[in-house]
Amino acid sequence: MNDGAGIAPGSAPSLIPVCEVVVELGEPLDFGPTRDGARRFTPIVGGELRGMPGADAGEAVRGLRAAILPGGGDRQLLRAPRPGPGADAAPTVEIDARYDARTADGALIGVHAIGIRRVLSGESGRLGSTPPRVYFRVMLRLETAEPSLAELQEALFIADGVREADRVRHTVYRVG
Repeated sequence: MNDGAGIAPGSAPSLIPVCEVVVELGEPLDFGPTRDGARRFTPIVGGELRGMPGADAGEAVRGLRAAILPGGGDRQLLRAPRPGPGADAAPTVEIDARYDARTADGALIGVHAIGIRRVLSGESGRLGSTPPRVYFRVMLRLETAEPSLAELQEALFIADGVREADRVRHTVYRVG
């Protein structure tokens, strides 16, 4: 595993694929306009974290299989579209998702994902789809007490995102 030791100061970070995440979503609750923008809460009802067998990671992370537990959620803020020519037609969605997962042997993994999803100008912004021109990225913070998964707490992780009708798919990368 590349643990970051030996990285030259000032070198450009690399992205190392580590795992896949599929988050199953419940019916969103629209709070409507608040002082900060329109607020929406999307329940997280299940899903899975799956390590990538060939990943440059420890054996426990490569073989990771964890079920996402119901009870988490994504507390989203929808910012109004930018005005003006060439502006985005849909709101920018600020993502703040928190959820937990459990491995088959009972280890818990806490996940906090913060990010942005926005439709770029000229694309439709239908909820439930991620057209090719959608910027959807999150930063993941992972927490666990399981010693074999400690590396999940000792690096920065970012992920792409694909929104589907009732789920979100992420490929998670460790920043090297």
